[in-house]
Amino acid sequence: LTLPDASTLTSGQTFVFKDESGTADTNNIIIETQGGQLIDGETFITLESPFAAINLYTNGSNKYFIF
Repeated sequence: LTLPDASTLTSGQTFVFKDESGTADTNNIIIETQGGQLIDGETFITLESPFAAINLYTNGSNKYFIF
């Protein structure tokens, strides 16, 4: 999954990603940024545990953060 450019979003906008099928251990979910943007300092994150979930928010400019 590729996140949209943070500058096209509203500051504080949130995203929830959830492995509803419980297969992330064999079918990892990779969430990546574009254009050099970061998620808490990383260009991508991987959900690799069954039923894993992550909440992200953006500053509406150039970054994403995990909460």
